[in-house]
Amino acid sequence: MVDPDFKTLIELSRNAGDMTEMDPVMLRKFLNETSINSQGKKIEVKEIKDYRIELKGRALKARMYSNGKSKSALVYYHGGGFLFGDIETYDNFCRFLAEESGVKIISVEYRLAPENKFPDAINDAYDSFHYISENRGKFGIEGKLGVGGDSAGANLSAALCLKSRDMKAEMPAAQILFYPSLAPDNFSRSFMEYGNDYVLTEKMIRYFGSLYSRTMEDLIDPYFSPLVADDLSGLPPAIVISNEYDPLRDPEESYVKKLRQAGISALGIRGIGMIHGSATDFEVSEGARTLVKMVARVIPDYL
Repeated sequence: MVDPDFKTLIELSRNAGDMTEMDPVMLRKFLNETSINSQGKKIEVKEIKDYRIELKGRALKARMYSNGKSKSALVYYHGGGFLFGDIETYDNFCRFLAEESGVKIISVEYRLAPENKFPDAINDAYDSFHYISENRGKFGIEGKLGVGGDSAGANLSAALCLKSRDMKAEMPAAQILFYPSLAPDNFSRSFMEYGNDYVLTEKMIRYFGSLYSRTMEDLIDPYFSPLVADDLSGLPPAIVISNEYDPLRDPEESYVKKLRQAGISALGIRGIGMIHGSATDFEVSEGARTLVKMVARVIPDYL
């Protein structure tokens, strides 16, 4: 049974009309404003500091959250179908994650579709992670540095691990993936059973993918769809959170199995009663709040 706390959210999504018919820029504005307005009272965090990550040809915004308990950090990439989301829409969630985990959380923005197609977002994630790694003193990082995200941001986190291995660059200490988008899988059981009526729909998944991709060939690029990578060896330990009523669930759980087959330590957690996007709904669902707390308190074991 779906967590009853999601009943209102599900009903609102059913009555919202077809968002894929909206202009993408207007849809981004609407979803960002909705996300910001739905955040509750700001969670107190000891230290919050904004940064500007200067990369070749562009600059990315970042924000660090620290309660002063750890010298390690998790670089976090927001979700939003590669279309929307930023450090403001994820502000309270990152505050919560920092407080519950004790590690520094560094929320980083990346270029969004459709103005910026694949591989711009993964290049931003890869370059920003390594910028932070190379400038640890600037961010007050003396311990380990991991990577994480949810949905599209978790896709980028998984992909940057693959790219780091391929480029023989420094590897994140761990990858914390909340319901990542991992493969162009339209035939899994979860996709067919939960592709409608659970907020994230089959039509929306296709829509987001069409905005981000340049060609159909992008869909089978491992940096676009990490699950299709032939070899997952040499990657960091992973925590992968899937949701029971999420159309993306089965590829996520297949990823855990594939990591294990490659000799990688992978902890798979299925959120019973949860839907896609549950982590950032921690303010409306006690079940989601408990799940995020559980994951957050395990993160220090990896960092």
